[in-house]
Amino acid sequence: MSESPPTTRASVCQPVQPRAAKRIVFTGDFLRPSGGGMHPTQHENIRWIYQLLKTPLEMATGLPTEIVHWDNDWRNGSRLDRGTVEAVYRMMGLRAQIQSWPWVFSAKTLPASVEDLFLRMFCDSIVVGFELPPYLVNFLNRHKIGFVDCSLSPVRFMDDVMFEMSSNIEGITQALKTFAVGEDYIRLQAGIMSSNVAKGNPNPPMPNSLLVILQTRFDKVVIENKRFVTVMEHLDTLKSVAQDYDHVLIKEHPLEGQPQTLERLQRYLPQAQATKDNFYRLVSHKNVAGVAALSSSCVLEATYFGRKGHYLLPGFTPDTFTVGLEGVHIDDAIICPDFWRDILAGFPCPVTQKDGLRLPSKANRFRKQLRTAWSFNELDTDIAVQWAASA
Repeated sequence: MSESPPTTRASVCQPVQPRAAKRIVFTGDFLRPSGGGMHPTQHENIRWIYQLLKTPLEMATGLPTEIVHWDNDWRNGSRLDRGTVEAVYRMMGLRAQIQSWPWVFSAKTLPASVEDLFLRMFCDSIVVGFELPPYLVNFLNRHKIGFVDCSLSPVRFMDDVMFEMSSNIEGITQALKTFAVGEDYIRLQAGIMSSNVAKGNPNPPMPNSLLVILQTRFDKVVIENKRFVTVMEHLDTLKSVAQDYDHVLIKEHPLEGQPQTLERLQRYLPQAQATKDNFYRLVSHKNVAGVAALSSSCVLEATYFGRKGHYLLPGFTPDTFTVGLEGVHIDDAIICPDFWRDILAGFPCPVTQKDGLRLPSKANRFRKQLRTAWSFNELDTDIAVQWAASA
């Protein structure tokens, strides 16, 4: 582990004195629907964090574990179905649709009936969450229920996905810092990864280029004033940023192309060209001097490669969605029972004796489980696959 300062991110969350926990409940944003109708979007992520951490937490505490998620297939053991979620939206005076979700997401209070429903789900527990939403964090804080949030880190070019963990409990926050991945460790990885541009790069970017990253339409990071926005609504800011660069490259999101937005941007920025090149290959080249986006994690990642980052969404920072007291980057220590014994030592719940048990580190363990690599695979595992295919 690096001895450089730990990677932590501040938050406006206030610490709580938690009630004693008799169980561990895994959950996440179980009220987030899809853009194609009232279908769950976070059920697989919540089930993943449950399956990943259930055993180490049971070993560390001896407490029973449960899961709260929305899944229309009851065979997956869900506590909520479509009818229940639609009823929650109605009780909040909203239509059950993705356009209403930003209002639910940021809710500071809940109707009494929803509050009672949540109390039955989470009382007498410590909550372990996958990207806990503000409406649930506010509820947990009101009722002095402790939580540990396990969000995926926005830094995604390490040998495996990291977590940005945070808690509403001061003791847990301080304990997390002892496991933090250092800033210099991340910067070192970025430097090594940038060597990918040395070979197989026939079309390098032009000097002093700005890379503009487009994002998906329905995501918490593109919510502004309780509605979804696009880069076109912040075009003046982008134009101002682009004035400091000689060339502009625009890269669509790999999972959601936006040809109309791309076409409009090229109309407003005549010097702009579309690119399909790998983000990490682009940002590794010295000719890409800056990266701009509404709120993409690419902006933060670019800074580790020595590039200037520009958030176009007013007031957005990397810690905007840190729900606990401080966000801390944690690697695969998260799957070790002793990790949980250490961070829960000051929490009012049982903790078993430490045993030193640790699985060997394994590159891409979490990436492969999540079936998501954010294009890192193109410069890593895909190369070996291409070699095998051409053999």
